Amino acid sequence: MLRNLISIMIIAGVLSASHSFGDEAIKTRYVSSFQADEKGNMFKTPKGVTCKNDSLLVIADTGNGRLLKYTNQNGLFVIGGEYRITGLSSPSKVQISSTGELFVLDEGEPRIARLTAAGEFVAYIKPTGQPDPGSFIPRSFALDARDNVYILDILAERVLVLDPAGKLLREVKFPKNYGFFSDLAVDQGGTVFLIDTVQCMVYSAGAQAPAFTALTGKLKEFLLFPTSITLDSAGLLYITDQNGGAILVTNPAGNVLGRQLGTGWKEGFLRYPSQVCITAAGDLFVADRENNRIQQFSIVK
Repeated sequence: MLRNLISIMIIAGVLSASHSFGDEAIKTRYVSSFQADEKGNMFKTPKGVTCKNDSLLVIADTGNGRLLKYTNQNGLFVIGGEYRITGLSSPSKVQISSTGELFVLDEGEPRIARLTAAGEFVAYIKPTGQPDPGSFIPRSFALDARDNVYILDILAERVLVLDPAGKLLREVKFPKNYGFFSDLAVDQGGTVFLIDTVQCMVYSAGAQAPAFTALTGKLKEFLLFPTSITLDSAGLLYITDQNGGAILVTNPAGNVLGRQLGTGWKEGFLRYPSQVCITAAGDLFVADRENNRIQQFSIVK
């Protein structure tokens, strides 16, 4: 395993060093890390992190089977609660709705749970309005500005779009000849973005589009094994390179603006990162899974 990790670090270094970016390049600066709760209980393989405005941060501490809620107090995020939900043993991705409700993917089942802002269980998301509401397997999900739920259904090879009550609004089939889709994101206009882990490509479909089309070519010169994708308020895409320990940034047209960070144990480096979230103020939080921490960076443009 050590040999493999060293190889990944070397390749990631080559990827970082072999490309230069223009004046629009995105850069990050390390700020701080979260590794334990207020009682000193250490995080264990946290895979999820999400932000709401600049005031709220929720962490999916996957290995410990819990959610942790942080609030911004005078510029510092302070823990404000721990949630353990019966039946939600492996929370891996979390999103916050416009009303403060929490939507959580339990990767062990897998299924998506809906919680109140106080962390109380409401229901599991089950699509209505299709022939067989049980015939889907959620790999990931995202919420849009209206709290519609976009589900990456790897069983039926499609993206399901549900209203907040779970009613099916539409579905978009996966494109032909794809590799494997690990994650999706949706912008304020309802455009959906998929990250193809195997082919290192991004696909997109507009709010009214009947199918996905390629947004980028193969990005293998920049990425080793991308598994997560998110957007900031300006529509920039942040693609998490799990095996490369880095984050690739593109503009909405798919043009690469920069590749940040790299594999390592020290602060400011990543080992098998997962979900990312970005605040309006330009703070970037990364679920640094194998380093058992959440890292905070500021974005410099």
